[in-house]
Amino acid sequence: IGDRRRDTGGIVLAADGLGSRLRARLSDDEPVSSAYVAYRGALPLADLPDTSSLALDDVVVYIGPGCHFVQYPLRRGEMFNQVAVFRSPKALAGEEEWGTPDELDAAFAATCDRIQAALPNLWRNRWWRMYDREPITSWVDGRLALTGDAAHPMLQYLAQGACQALEDAAQLAEQATKARSADGTDWDRALAAYAEIRTVRTARVQRTARQWGDLWHCDGLFRDTRNALLRDRDAGDYRYIDWLYAG
Repeated sequence: IGDRRRDTGGIVLAADGLGSRLRARLSDDEPVSSAYVAYRGALPLADLPDTSSLALDDVVVYIGPGCHFVQYPLRRGEMFNQVAVFRSPKALAGEEEWGTPDELDAAFAATCDRIQAALPNLWRNRWWRMYDREPITSWVDGRLALTGDAAHPMLQYLAQGACQALEDAAQLAEQATKARSADGTDWDRALAAYAEIRTVRTARVQRTARQWGDLWHCDGLFRDTRNALLRDRDAGDYRYIDWLYAG
């Protein structure tokens, strides 16, 4: 993005993801493994032999100690997507090869009949290891600015990876508009304002995503307490997530 009236240098947006090399100009941190892994499987709804037990107009999440299973429709109900996520004992033991299909089978061996019926529809030839990074307070180095997962990679539990990248774009556009004058765009001012606003919000999302995963995957007394709180909560009570999802 450049403005010839003010300068010819323009800016560089680093959108090179979780393993961003450009982030290294601002921080020496590394991706953080959660020891969780995801298996996915999306297929045409017509290929499923029996859909009578499926919720075809909603998102369903089965949660349990160290694992969860998600189901939801895609493409106006033409496709059905399923995701199995579990904590890998091999990852916890420091093994290089982890999240393998044998671990998938072991993690969901004692789950309910609906999950057992769904497991064969997952792709077993590839899986996704779950990483994020610690929040950082500076995203700007001169005319270089981080965005998306290069700035704030997060765990998937709040479904906010793409959403926060879109918020980045909208905020940067807003600040660029505010910093525009007859002489061009003051990119130093725009980037500073963009980073100041976005680092605070995305850090909260990153940390909350980790906590959400802990809430889903807990066991023992923590699990009993969570279940009691969720049962007593009104279905329309969104007080804990309005800051993120409300308009």
